[in-house]
Amino acid sequence: MKQPCWGGAPFVVAVLTAAEVSNRSDWPHWDAMVGFGVLLMMLASAGTACYLADPPAHWGWVAAGAFFSVAGVWAGVPETGPAVLVGGSFTGLFGIAALTRASLAPSAGVGMAVALGWAAMSGAAGRPWATIGGVLCMGVAPWLAFRPLLPTLCWTRSGGRRLLGAHVVLVILAARWIGVVPQAGWPRVAALIAGGLAVATATQSRA
Repeated sequence: MKQPCWGGAPFVVAVLTAAEVSNRSDWPHWDAMVGFGVLLMMLASAGTACYLADPPAHWGWVAAGAFFSVAGVWAGVPETGPAVLVGGSFTGLFGIAALTRASLAPSAGVGMAVALGWAAMSGAAGRPWATIGGVLCMGVAPWLAFRPLLPTLCWTRSGGRRLLGAHVVLVILAARWIGVVPQAGWPRVAALIAGGLAVATATQSRA
């Protein structure tokens, strides 16, 4: 029997349905910070898809990272409702995937990133640094998008554990060092970006 493989649609549909039922299908008003958040969300989509495309990678690491990201968004933005919706949707979807022994296609990373980005930007409630901090709760995901620029490097099979640990640290910093600070400032954002890029490189080794 062929193993089922999920793409991004189940994640997006589940979150949109939950948001519609709970009357939380709102998006923030467009401004420069939201634009930067959308850019980070796109990078996170590409980075997660890149990670899922690697044969040594197991989607369990991605699921764990996604739950930590949801927790970071919940802790880092003023309105926690969207994060609760995304967390509940992810719990159900990952549970079903585990029971059916499904795998995740690279496109599933796009669905997860879009859902997390919506939770962060919707929950920020017009607060610019909460918007940036919330989306930066994507942790290492945006910076994995730059992996194709390092063709001589490859993932190690033990890299998932180290990557998850670094992901948790980045999520905590994004939520508590940027998201909840009204005047966090770009130097903190730059420091977190530099840390994310360093992690994306350090958790790889030469083949």
